[in-house]
Amino acid sequence: MKKENKSPLVTAVMPVYNHEKYVAEAIKSVINQDYENIEFIIINDGSTDNTHDVIMSFINECKNRFVRFEYRNRENRGTAATLNEMLDWAKSKYFTQIDADDIMLPDKVSLLVNELENLDDSYAVAFGDNSFIDENSNKIYLEFGTWRTISAEKRTNSFLEFHTYGRNINYRDKEVFGSYKTLLAGNYLPANGYLAKTEKIKEVGGWSDWNTIEDWELWLRLAKKYKFAYVDKVVALYRMHTNKKSIEKRKRILYDILKILNKEKEYAFSNGFGDIWQFHYRLIKKILVMEGHI
Repeated sequence: MKKENKSPLVTAVMPVYNHEKYVAEAIKSVINQDYENIEFIIINDGSTDNTHDVIMSFINECKNRFVRFEYRNRENRGTAATLNEMLDWAKSKYFTQIDADDIMLPDKVSLLVNELENLDDSYAVAFGDNSFIDENSNKIYLEFGTWRTISAEKRTNSFLEFHTYGRNINYRDKEVFGSYKTLLAGNYLPANGYLAKTEKIKEVGGWSDWNTIEDWELWLRLAKKYKFAYVDKVVALYRMHTNKKSIEKRKRILYDILKILNKEKEYAFSNGFGDIWQFHYRLIKKILVMEGHI
């Protein structure tokens, strides 16, 4: 029997699809959190490789480490459906996720819990930064404005620096970070960097399965009602893969951006963000034309 813990319960979730090479490292990073009161949920979303066997090798260790551990191995249903399934299972005050090819740093949960515990109920979520790593878990740098890994002066290892470059967003400004205005212009928040109040995610309906950018669409809904906090520390490692996105996948993402923008149009124009909406919408349409998709 695990001893009673008076610190807030945190649900850590890991949706997994075909990451036999990395899932062990990801699981270990949750096991190694310096925060004790964690329930851990893994769903293998129909992987066709050896992912299930790798996860099974950690079952006993996870049962001993966590106050509650759940593992489900089932057919593929997609990321949003998987996250919502785990959200339904959550019995916690706080909710966080780690992708199966990425890594939590040991103090991620404790840092972000401490942040939210000291803020009022107007805050729904706290974020830390991510650092880029390669397929061998080595630290890498990306050139600003590109996706190329290089050795040059104009480069960064920071997810937030990279994704806010050239966008006039001071993410260290608490009045700016996670605001609807900045998020409408595009997502810059690391999916592995957050810890949210479980009830707030449930309140806005969880993740939507009608697009492939489910995290951005969720942040937009949350940002209409709540504030986002930022802890200026790296809390997770984000893995960059050398295999390039297919043309069809990129096309689908671009069209999903338009779908989300169309959904946001009425709210954006009614609340003084019409100029941002128009700029982003026209930019995506221009990219689609330039790349021959329309």
